[in-house]
Amino acid sequence: MASSSSGGAAGVGAGPSRRYRATLRTRLALTYSALLTGAGVVMLAIVYVFMRFVPTYEFAGVPALPSVPAPPELPPISLPPGSELGEPAIVSTPASEILITSSEQLLNLLLVTSAVVLLALAIVGIAVGWAVAGRMLRPLQFINTAVHQAAQGDLGHRIGLVGPRDELSELAENFDNMLAQLEQAFAASRRFASNASHELLTPLATSRAMLDLAIEQRARGVEQSPEAELALFERLRTMNERSIETAGALLQLAQIDATARHPERVDLARLASDAADSLAEEAAARGVRVTVDVAPAFADVEPVLARQLVTNLVQNAIRHNVSAGFVTITTRAGAGNAGAVNGDDGAVLTVENSGELVDAATLESLTEPFVRAGGRAAASSASGHGLGLSIVSAIAERFRARLHLAARPEGGLLVRVTFPVCEP
Repeated sequence: MASSSSGGAAGVGAGPSRRYRATLRTRLALTYSALLTGAGVVMLAIVYVFMRFVPTYEFAGVPALPSVPAPPELPPISLPPGSELGEPAIVSTPASEILITSSEQLLNLLLVTSAVVLLALAIVGIAVGWAVAGRMLRPLQFINTAVHQAAQGDLGHRIGLVGPRDELSELAENFDNMLAQLEQAFAASRRFASNASHELLTPLATSRAMLDLAIEQRARGVEQSPEAELALFERLRTMNERSIETAGALLQLAQIDATARHPERVDLARLASDAADSLAEEAAARGVRVTVDVAPAFADVEPVLARQLVTNLVQNAIRHNVSAGFVTITTRAGAGNAGAVNGDDGAVLTVENSGELVDAATLESLTEPFVRAGGRAAASSASGHGLGLSIVSAIAERFRARLHLAARPEGGLLVRVTFPVCEP
């Protein structure tokens, strides 16, 4: 059984066998040669047909030489002794020429010459096609190297193809952009897994420590007062609620793109007013003043997700604020809607709040999970779960809206969400 399993695994890894096929460079070279030879065949065929049927040939006969009477016989000449005849002179004759005496001979000569020329043309076409194909396909070698390294897990390699802009250079550039996005996505996924583990394990570890302490005291016979036990239960409930809230936010974040799209015409002003009313008690408990300055602003969005976006923005502004701080919520119609007052594309939702100063490095990472204005994933004592702006960013991307975060010089954030223009 073991050998059978290993053989099956090897078969799956190797994949189905594929028939042999010439390389792309070879096929291109043969294609170039075939096209060149084919063009030569067509051209020579046209010439042959023309030479055979169009002209009228008239070959002049070779004139006969007149007969000359033989000279009279001379008597033999006697030479003195010792004298020898010199070497006979060599008479040079001109090289033999092709003598054509009929149209058939001319056409046959044309066929033989054409065959030789076509053979030479095919050989030259293969050589030139091989060189040209190699030069044209050279960028594919760099792309293949980058693909191989990416398959091995190295997403930091870039092709960096230089030269004139064509289809291959655009492919290389798009592949580099894809590698950059994949590298960023994998890095964000690793940070997300690390931060999620930290965020979930911290309250669980704290709860276990409190339970271990209570069990140890009970084992030693140490009686606790009802007030101490009640405080312990309250802390355990707080930790449990924090874990439930974090898990629920993670579930919301995972389900944003999983639901079907059913957009409706929604007034953001009404959603902003509802969010401010629902969070008024929490704002009052924290001493934060909430100001609502809304005007009708319509967007084609999904009502549930739009309400979640607005609520998360307002809740994030309230929780990450300072004592006696403020939150200002505004909605405006964009240039594409009736009653537009600014130059934006569509409806605009703005949430501005006071708070601590936010540096540029922190600002760029605020939409990552478990990142708060006070730094990376905050301690368990910090308010919120650090997923508010991550959910907002995911919903905005689903709506094809633009999310803009800016740090206020006095401290706090200004968050602007610009929605697409409503379709008529």
